[in-house]
Amino acid sequence: MRWFVTSIHILVIGCAVSIPVAIFNGTLFSWHPTLMSMAFLGFMAEGVLTSISFRALDGQDRVKAIQRHLVWQLAAFVCLVGGFYAIYRNKVVHGKAHFTSWHAKVGLTVFILSIVAPLGGVASFRKFGLLQRMPEKLQPRIKWAHRNIGLVTWLFALLAIELALPHHAVWKGWLSGLWQVCVVLLGAAVLALALLTPSHANAQSSPEFELVMEGRSKRTPESSSAAV
Repeated sequence: MRWFVTSIHILVIGCAVSIPVAIFNGTLFSWHPTLMSMAFLGFMAEGVLTSISFRALDGQDRVKAIQRHLVWQLAAFVCLVGGFYAIYRNKVVHGKAHFTSWHAKVGLTVFILSIVAPLGGVASFRKFGLLQRMPEKLQPRIKWAHRNIGLVTWLFALLAIELALPHHAVWKGWLSGLWQVCVVLLGAAVLALALLTPSHANAQSSPEFELVMEGRSKRTPESSSAAV
């Protein structure tokens, strides 16, 4: 499994670095694909991978991994806001309508979900003290919602990127085709990793998958109240 995870990290770095290098030319528009690729193909991808990796951890190791996840997601959000502003401002400058293409509509959905998902993360991180104030029966559902919304947000972001890559403003011939293939591979690989990784070291027989019906997710009282 380690070689598989390493391959995903290499794919993340390749996509997140090559797209900005090839597309950025100093114009206002070029900031949009540059920052968005850094946000979702780089930082958020690493954040998702970190969230999958800490499922098998306990105690302080789990807390530290969650803190790394928080840093990755914060970096992704900063790039997301910058990329969103760049394209919005660019359309204003050129007098173009907003959110008319499928790429723009999916992108707007991603932007909204990227605001909602971190709120669930803050609420579900026990160190912040918010989760303990919630009804005990509600706590696992908050975590479940955060994990699933986060993964769905990232997958929708990949869809937005796929829709954008054929556009003439960013088209780079065979390189764009290669990016499209790599983005699909990245999404499939991370989704497979999420489905195959159990949620807790003590729950090997009933792993909690990122995309799973809540009723099928079984956990012991101990695993439900673990470090997060």
